[in-house]
This record gives sequence, structure tokens and C-alpha cells, in this order.
Amino acid sequence: MRNRYLLILISSILVLSSLASAQTLDGDWSVEYVTPDNEFVPNSTGQRTISVAALGEDIFVALAANYGVDTYYLVGYKNANHETGLLGTYPYSAEGLEMKWIDGFNQVCLHSPKDISSLENIVYVANNDVNHNIVTFELKDDSIYTNPKRFKTGSRDLWAIDVDKNGFVFVTVAGDSITPGSVLIYDGSVWNSQGTAGSLLHEIILPEPGEARGITVNQDGSILYVSNYLSKQIYCYSGDPVNGYTRFDGFSFSANTSYEVGSVTLDVGPWGLQFMDSKNLLFVGHDASFAREEGYNYGRYYVLNPNSGEILDTIDVAKWNFSQSGVYNNPDTLGTASGYAATYNLDFDENNNLYCAAYYGWSIEKWVYSKELPTIELTLTSVEVVNQTIPNEVSLKQNYPNPFNPSTTIEFQLNKQENISLKIFNLNGELVANLINKKDFGAGTYRVTFDASNLASGNYIYQLNTATKKLAGKMTFLK
Repeated sequence: MRNRYLLILISSILVLSSLASAQTLDGDWSVEYVTPDNEFVPNSTGQRTISVAALGEDIFVALAANYGVDTYYLVGYKNANHETGLLGTYPYSAEGLEMKWIDGFNQVCLHSPKDISSLENIVYVANNDVNHNIVTFELKDDSIYTNPKRFKTGSRDLWAIDVDKNGFVFVTVAGDSITPGSVLIYDGSVWNSQGTAGSLLHEIILPEPGEARGITVNQDGSILYVSNYLSKQIYCYSGDPVNGYTRFDGFSFSANTSYEVGSVTLDVGPWGLQFMDSKNLLFVGHDASFAREEGYNYGRYYVLNPNSGEILDTIDVAKWNFSQSGVYNNPDTLGTASGYAATYNLDFDENNNLYCAAYYGWSIEKWVYSKELPTIELTLTSVEVVNQTIPNEVSLKQNYPNPFNPSTTIEFQLNKQENISLKIFNLNGELVANLINKKDFGAGTYRVTFDASNLASGNYIYQLNTATKKLAGKMTFLK
């Protein structure tokens, strides 16, 4: 009778959780304004625009970068909209313009930067001059000025950058199809203007070759995400910048790796990342690599569950562009679409508005959400290998202790390599924790610790899914 009850309950959970997941983000994203791509409107970045750092609502800095003509500079905006907000004067379609970081007799030209980040009103640039300096600038009332802080990182090409609330600096070394990329973590209290080496605390070597094009950390630096464009993966790490990080295997990102446009197949993958701290949502730019023409049909951003990598929502920028102007490769003259989708980097303001750099659109877009965004509880869970002896069958054991407060252990066995999920539901069929999300495991016995601190007391169902089996057990949480 008990087994029959569990089977009926599991069937209900599968239906209800599917509905709940589909309704997680049921609002709409839309563009409030776009800075224009127009040489006759004095509000344009004036060049291809690859990254953006939001310092407040309608206050941001754009990184203009055209790698073919060696043009790299920062553009500041305050009280921005489609027609106004630009601070300073910039030539349209400039070539050979490399903005300078200047402090006394010390100078560094911006050269081939691909990302910027900000902390308060300071903008951090991962620069690729000969010494690969991290240089900083300050947004003031009328323009952007040099901030005296900088340090050298060495001889390797940098790609992405982020800064946590304590000032620790995280940058990626790109890597390639043979060499894994890496994350460099620097002490944010050690700066100078003379260009000496930064204080490197740790280097994280990524688990496979590829290009590390995006990095983001939460405010206190306890969770770190890195994207690998070539392998199409996003890696999750937990720890802290002083003591180091451990990869969390329960996070798994899966999205398109190719996209058909007529007779052309686009190779697409993850670019820039940004963690929304107020809601614990992870955003990823997803696009083809510097692809023009047919590439304008694809660009989008995904909203992810930070614990599992599950896609919660899609912001289809290319589709939006088409809906506004009827084509993919032309900006909307009303200022609600940039055209030429190239969704590489993004940032948020304090009200969770989204600012997107449109690389081939030569602009910044401000996106708003029609409802209150949901808040996801952070429940990152590590999986312990008990042993790799091959058991006779797939099994899911009773959690222990049970009842528990606040943590319990769930153990399961696999008799062959399987792609599995391990999830927790309440008795209404609502998904409350996604401990393992479609991850490959070899034969053996595994143990997962589940922390229910953020949940209410009551009964819950834990469910193990493989390709051929669905097993479940009941657990009781008593505070």
C-alpha cells in the first residue's frame, strides 16, 4: 500500500513540477530604450560595443571596441535614454582611437579589452597591453577619468573580469582548443599606479580546453561561475577568494550548440555571465562568435537556476529586433531595438533592470521585466563518491537521519553509467531543490548532503531519475 501511495504521489509530482517550472518566470522582457547607432544623434557610443558596467539606474559605462581597426575606449552615460545621457564627445566610427589611462608620467593605452566590471563608481578593465594591466577609471558628472589604481597580470591574454563587494578581482585567461583557460584571483587591497605585479591569490585551471569568455561572482565571492565558449559549458565553483575554490559538480548547463539559418549552421555558445544577487539568478549571453549576416538571427540571453544550471527563461534578442523592425539587421528608429543582435555581455542596476551590450548594434539596450522576478534559494550540493564497486541494481536508500534538522544524507547506487537527476519536492508537487540536474555518473555508490535550512518543517519527497527508472523516498524535516 505504501509503495502504491508513493507511485501515485510521484506521478502527481511529475505533472505539477513540470507546470511549476514552466511558470517560474511568466512575465515578459521588453526594451525600454536603446542608445542610438546614428552619427547625427549625439548619444551614440560611435563604435562596436562589447561590454557594459551598470553603476545605477540609467547610469552606465560602455566599452567600445573594434578589434579590426584598433579602437578601444569607454563611454559614460547618466540619466540615459534614447536621445540623451552621453557624457563627453566621441567621434563616430573612429579608427585607431585608443583611450589612455594616465596617472602622472604613467600611461597605459587601452588595447584589445573584451570586458569591464564595476564596484560603486569605479570601472575595472581587463586590458591586453603588453603587460596585461588591470586598469581602473572613475565615472564623474561630466566624463570618465583615470583612477590611479592598476596592476600588471603578466603575459597572458585576458578576457573577462568581475569584482566582488570586498574588491577582490577575478579575471579569465582565455585558453584555446588545446589549452584550458583559467581564472586569476587578485587581492583587491593591493594596488599601485606604477604598474607592479598584482597580488595573485589563486589560479583556477578550467577542467577542459576552451575559451573562458565570461566570469561572475556573487557579492561576497563565495560562488563563482565561468563560461567556456568552445566546450559550451559553464562551470560553478564555491569557496572564497582567500582560501580558494572547489568545483561544484551538481551544476550542469545545456543549451543550443548550433543554429540553422537557411543553409548556414551557426556555432553558438555561452559568452558573458552576470549573477543577480538580489534574486540569485544567473544570466548568460549566448551567441555565435563574432558572426555577422546570419549571426544576427540568433542572439539571446538565458536566465539560469544558479544551483543546477536549468534554463528558467530566454530573452530572445534577435526575435525582439525582428518584431520591432521586421528585419534582423537594422535598428528600430523609435529606439526600442538595436538590430544586429550580438549578445556578448550584460549587467544589472539596483532595480534589476538589464543592460545589454549590442556589439554589432553599436549600442546599449535597457531591458525591463513586466513582473517581480522570483528569488531562488542557493542550495549548492556536493556529491561524495562512497565507492566505485559495481552494485547489482540501481537503488535509492532511505535518507539518514530521518527526521532531520537541518541536514540529511541521501545515498544512491548505479550499476552502470547513467545520466541522472536528484530532486526534492514538497507534497504539493513543487520543486524545492534540484540537487543533481541531468549529470553523468559512472557505476558506484554516491552520497549527497541536503541542507533544508531555508525550508519549512514538513514532509518532502526525494526523487532519483535515470534513463529507465524513477525512484523516490519520503523524508521529514523538523525544525
